Amino acid sequence: MKALDIVILAAGKGERMVSEKPKVLHEVMGKPMIDYVVKAAQGLEPSKIIVVTGHGRERVEAHLNDGSVVCVVQQDQKGTAHALITSAQHLGDGDILVLYGDVPLIELATLQGFLSFYEDGRHITFMTTDVIDPKGYGRVITVGDDIIKIKEEIDASPEEKEIREINTGICIIPRESFDYLKEINAENKKGEYYLTDICKVARNKGDVVKAYRHGVASEVLGINSRKEQTEANKIMKQRVLERHMKNGVSFLDNNVYIGSDVEIGKDTTIFPNCYIIGKTIIGERVTIGPNVVIRDSVIHSNVNIEGFVVMEGVELMEEVKVGPFSRLRAEAVIEKGAQIGNFVEVKKSCVGENSKVNHLAYIGDAHIGKGVNIGAGTITCNYDGVKKHKTIIEDNVFIGSNTEIVAPVTIGKDAVIGAGSTITKNVPDDVLAISRVQQKHIKGYRRKKKCVE
Repeated sequence: MKALDIVILAAGKGERMVSEKPKVLHEVMGKPMIDYVVKAAQGLEPSKIIVVTGHGRERVEAHLNDGSVVCVVQQDQKGTAHALITSAQHLGDGDILVLYGDVPLIELATLQGFLSFYEDGRHITFMTTDVIDPKGYGRVITVGDDIIKIKEEIDASPEEKEIREINTGICIIPRESFDYLKEINAENKKGEYYLTDICKVARNKGDVVKAYRHGVASEVLGINSRKEQTEANKIMKQRVLERHMKNGVSFLDNNVYIGSDVEIGKDTTIFPNCYIIGKTIIGERVTIGPNVVIRDSVIHSNVNIEGFVVMEGVELMEEVKVGPFSRLRAEAVIEKGAQIGNFVEVKKSCVGENSKVNHLAYIGDAHIGKGVNIGAGTITCNYDGVKKHKTIIEDNVFIGSNTEIVAPVTIGKDAVIGAGSTITKNVPDDVLAISRVQQKHIKGYRRKKKCVE
């Protein structure tokens, strides 16, 4: 195909969203709508992708700051034709494909089919679709595949409003026909320059405008309200689940939420009510129990995570086991074969190979070596009220239950810490450390009870 430039229109305010956030930054399955459109556009390998911004431009442009697109500003929102003309200075010699930043369900295969249809004749081509209720959309009047005109609803006659074939807005314009846009006027009830009026200009010049009819309306219509956003979430959610199932992932129920960018290996099983989002990568043969929340984490193969676990920004190596009701916070790394038990919190710490933190413990700002056993109720006291301090526990240490380790402190290899100790000093290798007050018995003491009448 001839070189292609893609222009994504993203200047609208989206008043029906009732939000200060620019419409194209509202999320579908955890990702801004415009990201899906940019990704689909990139799949066509165009010469350039141009995004026309307007309302909330600073936020939109800050989001699109990775260099993959060129942003231009439509200072005054005077209509879609005006928005497209705004991009003219950045266009090359290729044909122009127009997409919309609020159409997140568009798929690469659909755009490829659209371009193939266009290549047969190389005429201005609009993508159309049929809807049950066309209210609010421009109606397309056709003879065969030829578009006679497209009427915006506000300007349509009662008879034209009965037409169910509507304009999706997606179109492709041959580079040599781009100047037709300059001949569009704003003689309509909104006083805007409609891109659809290029049909009238083209026909007046003896040119042909074609309709490419797409059969799945939900894929190619814009998101204009919170209700439509929710429906888009449902569709995208099912797409995501089906993609993972095709790749060998088992879901025990559809009631799971998997973000669009999540990667999951084959033979992994995910129980109901899980919420997995962000840049999360899950390996093969992983089991994730019910009601688990995972954000921006890396989980290697053969890991078992029980129910009601919350983790964010962590890495679990192979063969790790995580018990129920645990919380793993940012920068926690759990090494191969280690076990995190029930009601355990780990934050900014490394738990070494085959080590165990099995019950009711808090591990913060710590480095734990290999083969360490942390008893129930143990905490690393990492915060002195001003600064965080580090605890180092070397290999093969045994820490008894209900121990407090007051950082900064190092516990040497093969050491044993007696249950109920408060450790405030470094512990040498291969010693038993005990820190307890002497037990006293006071004779003749009896707890007095008051009778309440």
